[in-house]
Amino acid sequence: MKSFGKIWAEVKMNNASLRATVSRHVPYPVIETSRRVVHFGFSHKCHVCGARVRRLLPQGYGYPLLERLQVVGGMYKDNDRCPICHAGERDRLVKFYLERHIFNQSPRPITVVHMAPEKGLTRYFQSKPGLQYHLGDIEPHRYRHATSVQKMNLLNMPLDNGSADVFVCNHVLEHIVDDLTAMREIHRVLSPTGVAVLQVPIALKLERTIEGDGTETEDEKLIRYGQRDHVRIYNETGYTERLEAAGFSVEHYSAFDDSETAAAEWRLNPFEILHVCRRRKGTTL
Repeated sequence: MKSFGKIWAEVKMNNASLRATVSRHVPYPVIETSRRVVHFGFSHKCHVCGARVRRLLPQGYGYPLLERLQVVGGMYKDNDRCPICHAGERDRLVKFYLERHIFNQSPRPITVVHMAPEKGLTRYFQSKPGLQYHLGDIEPHRYRHATSVQKMNLLNMPLDNGSADVFVCNHVLEHIVDDLTAMREIHRVLSPTGVAVLQVPIALKLERTIEGDGTETEDEKLIRYGQRDHVRIYNETGYTERLEAAGFSVEHYSAFDDSETAAAEWRLNPFEILHVCRRRKGTTL
């Protein structure tokens, strides 16, 4: 008998295949407009794209391992994701921090590098006047919401030293076997005064990070790491120590410590801490 995890993964794969087939034949603006019509309502407002919708969609996979280890960023939530821009609590947290602490404080133009660019955050960055915005992914053809995604590998990015004032990379490092090299590459392209927002799934009930060498089968990865294309599950201490080993100083930002009222209004997760990374003093480009 198939496990719940396998059945759920197959359902999501079939749905993704159907959506991909439709996506290839329908212009993306038509798809987005139709979503706004179908989902329109006054029950919720997306804090990332501003859309008014009658309901929010489920977020997460619900795999038993992720639930048991209380993996923040991987657990199932029934009512969280915007049906228009697909932003969930992770995207809202990133915007919440950047809006309050970066974009309202910088008197000069900002260069943003956005890896694996989420749709809602892409719309947000594109709305900022004067912002230099670079989108990257190892598979740029996957994106319909943006036509300017450049082919980039986190292990060797075609970017100059110190060229990024803001570097956003969410839920990517857990896919990369040599994550320390990727972190050092992000450190290289970050400006001396820049910030890197580097979110990954964090297991609250894990004493140490568990990881493999990438040779496991997809089923083995699903059992051990909670997803077929992951190569590790980080715990908080292990993740912070690895970022520090790459040359970063790490701020653990809590939106609820910043403003409990605003964080609750934005439907943020009180257990999710934003990892805000800066170049440690004395490190070289």
